Amino acid sequence: MNNLDWQEIGFDSSNIERIAHSGDDLFVEFKNGSGYKYSNVPFEIFQRIMNKECYSKSEGKPSYGSTLDKLVKKAGYHYEPYK
Repeated sequence: MNNLDWQEIGFDSSNIERIAHSGDDLFVEFKNGSGYKYSNVPFEIFQRIMNKECYSKSEGKPSYGSTLDKLVKKAGYHYEPYK
């Protein structure tokens, strides 16, 4: 995972530490120390997450976590822990 081009977003997210996209896979590391690889996620989805396209219901502002939840988790992309 060290050779990925990580985007450090922990300063602006309460849950996600960093995120990367490589080939067809999305990699997400959370502040609790866990890391997941989501398979066959298009680069466009990564870009939409980085643009914080969805709003947090609790905070009422654009959110990396809310966008990840809606576009990746709820969309049913296969995932597996790597960390």
